[in-house]
Amino acid sequence: MTSPSSSAFRVGLLGHGTVGSAFHALLEERAEAIAASVGLRPELSGVLTRGRGDFDDIVERSDLVVELMGGLDPAYEHVMRAIRAGRHVVTANKQLLSHHGEELYAAAREHGVQLRFEAAVCGVVPVIRVIHETLAAAHIQRVHGIVNGTTNFILSEMTTTGASYEDALAEAQRLGYAEADPTDDVSGRDAAAKMAILARLAFGAPVHIDHVPYEGIENLSAEDIAYARELGLSLKLVGSAERVDGGIAVRVFPTFLYAQHPLAAVNGSFNAVTIESPAITEITLSGPGAGGPRRPRRCSATWCRR
Repeated sequence: MTSPSSSAFRVGLLGHGTVGSAFHALLEERAEAIAASVGLRPELSGVLTRGRGDFDDIVERSDLVVELMGGLDPAYEHVMRAIRAGRHVVTANKQLLSHHGEELYAAAREHGVQLRFEAAVCGVVPVIRVIHETLAAAHIQRVHGIVNGTTNFILSEMTTTGASYEDALAEAQRLGYAEADPTDDVSGRDAAAKMAILARLAFGAPVHIDHVPYEGIENLSAEDIAYARELGLSLKLVGSAERVDGGIAVRVFPTFLYAQHPLAAVNGSFNAVTIESPAITEITLSGPGAGGPRRPRRCSATWCRR
């Protein structure tokens, strides 16, 4: 039952693939709860896919546009046109932001709308909000973390089961943690795009993905995993952005981590980001980074059944 005090908030959806359709279902499922909380009931005003919907019509009938198409073309043109039409935009498109972020931020400021992109980095982990809002006054010195759930799952699988890289990748694809074409993930390019976004937020500097050198995990082998285990280390793909000698250094690379490192115990498809600042020392945020919605896990411990 709709609250009599709530009014409709119209949402236009661009893209209806795996993520877009999941968003559509969640929007309908949680609409009443959102209305009860904020007094506005979200309603889908239209969906744009390759064979469905009209972009201009959807924008005209929307208060907010959610872009879940991915890629740069036609996502860039659609997002820019929505902003110029005075519509707020939410996007999960890290490639779009890492290539055209400055242009989009400037357009949003010019037209007085919000451009939000929390889901573009680390899935459900609220690292963007924490950096952009909670720690806005902190002088952040370094941000580093595991920002790609696909590669973290593969490395975890190789470590725990002794699987080869090829077999671990196949398992990630079977479970939906890796795309049919996993190149962006395993090459480190996906993580580089995310680190460009985080560096821009943390340091207020225009960082393009082309400024981020990256190395992936394609050439890692079971021997590398065995070597890490022998030394009591973990092998992870890590992104790092930090202030160095008056400048900023951003990169993505596989590295060995000692057992007590806050990122060493982050396994499976989970992501984690550590933020360092003299004002806070450091905090680490962690959560699911790849794959769809999780089902609650059953627990056999006594305290779970109380």
